[in-house]
Amino acid sequence: MREFHRLFSVPFLIGIIGGFSAIFVRLVIHGSSSVANWLNLFNDKPLFFLIAIPPLFVASSFVIHRFLTDTSNPTIDSVARSIALKKGRLDYKKGLTSVLLTAINIGFGTPVGREGPIAKFGGSFTALFLKAFKVEGASIPLFVTCGVSSALAATFNAPIAAVVFGLEIILGRLNFNVIIPLSVSSAVATVISRYFLGNYPTFYVHKLHYNFLFLLLVPLFALAFSSIVVLFGFVFEMTEKIYENLKINHLLKALTGGIIVAIIVFVFPDAASLGYKQVSQLFAHKFQYDHAFMLAIAKTVGLAITFASGIFGGIFAPSIFIGAFWGFAMGGFLSHTVAGLDPLSVALIGTASVTAGISSAPFRSSLIIIELTQNYQMAIPILLSSVITLYFVHVFEDRVHFARTILQKGFDLMDASYQEKLKRLNITNFIDTDIQTLNRDTRISDVVFDLMNSPSSYFPVVEEGKLIGVLSFRDIRLMYTKEDYTTTTVGELMTPNPSALTLKSNGIDVFEFLSHIDANYIPVVNNEKEKLYVGMLNVNSFTKFVSFVYLKRGDRCVLHDKIP
Repeated sequence: MREFHRLFSVPFLIGIIGGFSAIFVRLVIHGSSSVANWLNLFNDKPLFFLIAIPPLFVASSFVIHRFLTDTSNPTIDSVARSIALKKGRLDYKKGLTSVLLTAINIGFGTPVGREGPIAKFGGSFTALFLKAFKVEGASIPLFVTCGVSSALAATFNAPIAAVVFGLEIILGRLNFNVIIPLSVSSAVATVISRYFLGNYPTFYVHKLHYNFLFLLLVPLFALAFSSIVVLFGFVFEMTEKIYENLKINHLLKALTGGIIVAIIVFVFPDAASLGYKQVSQLFAHKFQYDHAFMLAIAKTVGLAITFASGIFGGIFAPSIFIGAFWGFAMGGFLSHTVAGLDPLSVALIGTASVTAGISSAPFRSSLIIIELTQNYQMAIPILLSSVITLYFVHVFEDRVHFARTILQKGFDLMDASYQEKLKRLNITNFIDTDIQTLNRDTRISDVVFDLMNSPSSYFPVVEEGKLIGVLSFRDIRLMYTKEDYTTTTVGELMTPNPSALTLKSNGIDVFEFLSHIDANYIPVVNNEKEKLYVGMLNVNSFTKFVSFVYLKRGDRCVLHDKIP
């Protein structure tokens, strides 16, 4: 019965919380929009945006800094990081505040999305529910993930994509005990959303198609999509640096950002708010190529400045808008030279690709778009474009592409300052030279009991001082299924030409290794060319050390702050 409650009853109740969370946010957005229309005495939306957004930015900044300890924007990515690093402990006050501020800002025309705050809201109140009913601590991260996924399922009317979100972004694993609660909560939330809000896609796209020439052009499309993602990052960082150099307080920063964003949406009113209506109009052929190009740029710049100004909001809906309009403009340009190219097909793959490039979640982004638009026949180009776009973004921005994998181990490599500390870390302090080395011609039966007494599960195979292989206990377990195990040699079972760290490797390199192989010891060589064996890096000692951030005070180091 206890397992039934964990797999079905609790996720069912969480699904109800997630479903009504999404409904609540939509109602607040609708109410905010109604108030904005009532205040728009001149019945001129662009002019109203110009007047209303700057003071709204200032008011939002005041509330954020006056009532919240953590003033960072609650994006979907930040919620995922909080669940992974803080074991499901979310800030309830921030969950409600971020939803209210974002909903009001959207209603008044701020070009942000609603998904991040909805995820925070659903997760926060799920955590509150779990605390009230004293649910066992080990299950809290899973159930909070159910709350986040169910809220997103209800928001997008996309339960399958929401389940994938929980698996890909937050939990990073797939098994019986995970897939059932996620599926139950997401399905319940979607049913609630469909009952109260109706069963219809977020935006409408007619059935699109592609040919083999289109597939050949996907890398070119992906390169263009990655460029708009890089532009977003550039504007965001540049705006933050300008604010930092000006040394102005958060209210003045919000005011200047609000004025710039207000001017942008005054000139391009279609770039305001969520933009789902405009995306539907785009796929109904109601925009010209040049106008679509300008709207994509305007939305990108406006969104980056909004976030750099410290204003809360989601990034998913704007990513869809930017990808669709950027793709449509690019497809329209190429259609003059490529016969039969449908600009709307390029726009569709752009919605997923730009989202994937910004969120570093190509599978989740692709599946949401496919499920939202019901264009399953476009799955191949959508997925290909998304992963290639993400690759180009990682190349251009030099991102740590394995950060999400390491996040599941409790280390936040998305933190830039933490990255810098890891890059300066010398791994020679963690090298163990006492681990037994093996010869390729040695019989397994001659060394197996010695290896069992070793602290390592991985053993270097060395020949003439060079590392030529690695033998693991997994290899030995496979060997015991053979009748002639007494004649089997190390060379027959070892992994030849293994990956290894070098004496110049740093903490980031160690984590990259661990993102591929979950090992307790890692071989270290002098350099990649000679591969002379040095020793084995003790992963346990390394992870203990990097669990803390050290700051120098004078000539001594003191423990300053534990990494979450």
